[in-house]
Amino acid sequence: MKDYAYKQPDFDNPSFLFRLEDKLKGFLGGLLYKTYIKDFALKGDERVLDFGCGGAVESRFVLAYLKNGGQLTCVDTSRYWIQKAKKRLKKYANADCIAGDIRKLEIRDEFFDMIFTIHVIHDIPPGERQSIVDALVRKLKPGCAFFIWEPTKASHGMAAEEIRTLLSEAGCEERTRMETKSFYKGKFLKKS
Repeated sequence: MKDYAYKQPDFDNPSFLFRLEDKLKGFLGGLLYKTYIKDFALKGDERVLDFGCGGAVESRFVLAYLKNGGQLTCVDTSRYWIQKAKKRLKKYANADCIAGDIRKLEIRDEFFDMIFTIHVIHDIPPGERQSIVDALVRKLKPGCAFFIWEPTKASHGMAAEEIRTLLSEAGCEERTRMETKSFYKGKFLKKS
């Protein structure tokens, strides 16, 4: 297995390029996220967790499906990005944005019908990844889906095998996956 580079990002003080990337994703998000989010097969009444939501670009596309009493909770450790998310989602009554560590937030276990992360887990220090994934899976109802999309380049990302191991050890079973040289997308179900 390749050695994967890890660099601690400063999400509370994002660089100009990172902020620019967020703006571009805001304009081009439909191209990036719509097809992926369609695969979630949401009925509209689910409780969904967007973990590591950043500025909530993709959250808007999820909310388009949650029109039958569904609720979206966006969680990020960065107060900077949560403030961006709150501004982007202010017109949605069924969206909450929370800053904090998922391991410490007062969100009850087995609360969510679905959890998704997009380019998040690789930015967590390697020694903390398992405890965070464990905490996330505890928040998921048994039999429900955890969707994950991560970069897999050695220069910026993590090994697909590590992703599968993290979720397996947390009590999930891989159901589908798409894997390339640069990314991994997977759907896992929490075991009952």
